[in-house]
Amino acid sequence: MRLILKNLWAHRKQNGWIFAEIAIITVLSWFMVDYLVVSNYGKFFCNPTGDFEKDHLCVGQFGELRGELEQELQERGGIPYEEDMERYQVLKTQLQNLPEVQSVCLTFQYIGEDLRLYDWRPFAPADDTLKITSASCKSYYPNEQFFETQGLRSIEGSPAAEVLSRELPQDAIIITRSLAEQLFGTDQVVGKRLAMVNNMYSHDGNYYQVAGYHTIAGVVEDVKGSPYERYPYMAFLPTNWAGARTKLLLRLKPDVDAEAFVKKHQPTLTHDFRAGSYVLSTLETYNQHFERQKEMNGDTLSNQLVTVPLTLFAIIVVLGTIGTYWLQIRKRKEDIGIMRAFGASKLRIFWTFLAEGAILTLLASLLGDFIWLQFAASWDILSDGNIRGTSGMENDWINQFWPHFLIISLIIFLLLLIIVSLGIALPAWNICRKKIVTALRDE
Repeated sequence: MRLILKNLWAHRKQNGWIFAEIAIITVLSWFMVDYLVVSNYGKFFCNPTGDFEKDHLCVGQFGELRGELEQELQERGGIPYEEDMERYQVLKTQLQNLPEVQSVCLTFQYIGEDLRLYDWRPFAPADDTLKITSASCKSYYPNEQFFETQGLRSIEGSPAAEVLSRELPQDAIIITRSLAEQLFGTDQVVGKRLAMVNNMYSHDGNYYQVAGYHTIAGVVEDVKGSPYERYPYMAFLPTNWAGARTKLLLRLKPDVDAEAFVKKHQPTLTHDFRAGSYVLSTLETYNQHFERQKEMNGDTLSNQLVTVPLTLFAIIVVLGTIGTYWLQIRKRKEDIGIMRAFGASKLRIFWTFLAEGAILTLLASLLGDFIWLQFAASWDILSDGNIRGTSGMENDWINQFWPHFLIISLIIFLLLLIIVSLGIALPAWNICRKKIVTALRDE
C-alpha cells in the first residue's frame, strides 16, 4: 500500500488530470445511470408482475357506418340505450361463434389499454384509513367473462376468475395479491372492507377524505397496470354499461396463431361483423396494440433520444479513459523496467497498477458524488425513472434519499472501476511481457 501511495504522489501531475476527468465523468454519469437503474428496477425487479398470457389475446374497437347511422338517426331521432347495448352484444356473439375463439368480453377498461392514463387511487383498510396505499384502478362490466378473457387468475382461497366475472354486489372490489398483503398483511382478505379515499388539497397541505367503502370479493395474482408502474397494485371495480366507450377483448384457443387470425379477418371486418350501423372497426393482437400504445405514448422516440446520447457518452467515456491510461502506462515503461530489475514479478507489477487505478477512481468518484450530492439535496433531483406508483412502499430504496444516493453511487463507481481497469490492464500487461532491457529503454 505504501508503494502504491508513493507512486500516486510521484506522478501527481498526470494523476491530477485523470482524477479531475473521473470526477467530472462521475457527475455527468449521474444523469443517465440514475434514470436507467431506477426505471429498469421498476420495470423488471419490483415485485414479480405475475404477467398474464398475451400471445392469444386480441383487442377490438367498435365503429359506425356514418352514412347508415346518420340516416337511422334522421328516421328514428336516436338509438335507445338498450338497443345500443344489444348491438354490441350481437357483434360479440358473431365473434364468439368463430371456431378459433375461446372467449370474448365487452369491457370498459383493460390492462394496457392506454399507457398515458394515470388512474391510481388511494385505498386503505376500512378500520385504519390512515394506512393508505395507492393502486391502479380498472373498471369492467360484470357477466362478461372479463377475468378469464384478460388472463387473470385467482389465488388460492379466493373465488375463481369465472365467478369474479359474474354479477357482484354493487360495492364489490377485486384486488391483486400484493395490494392485499400491503394493506392487510395477508392475501386471505375476501370479505374484508376497503376504503377508497380522495387526496384532497388545502392551504395547510394534503389530507385524505373517505370517498366510499368496498367489500373485497376476490383476490387475483399480481399484475401491473403497465410496465411504468413500480408495483403490481391493482383494483378492479364492476361498473355499468358505458355505451360508446365499450371495447372488446377476445381470447383465442391455445393452438391458434393470433397474428394469422387478425390478418385473416382484418380485410373484411366491417362486412363480416356488423349489427345495424355498428361494426367492428379494428382488430389487432394485444402485442400489436401494446406496441402502438408505446408509440402513442412517445416511448419509442424517448428510447431513441435516451439511447443515442447514452451510447455516445459511453463510447467517449470508455475510449477517453482507456486512452488516457494507455498513454500514462506507456510513459511509465521505464518504471516497469526498474521494478522488474529489482525482482518484482510481472503479476505484482500488474496488480500494483490496477490498485493505483482503483484508489484514484475511488477518490475521484467520492468527489464527484459529493458534488452531485449538493445538487440532489438542494433540488431533489434523484430520479424516479418515470415509474409510477410510490404506493406506500416507504421502505423501498428508491423512496429513501440516502439508500438511493449510496446505491447509485456504488453502481457508478463499479462501472468506472471496470473502465479504468480495462484502460490499465491492456497496456500494463503488454509492457510487462517485454524483456527488462526493452522496458528500460527510453522512448
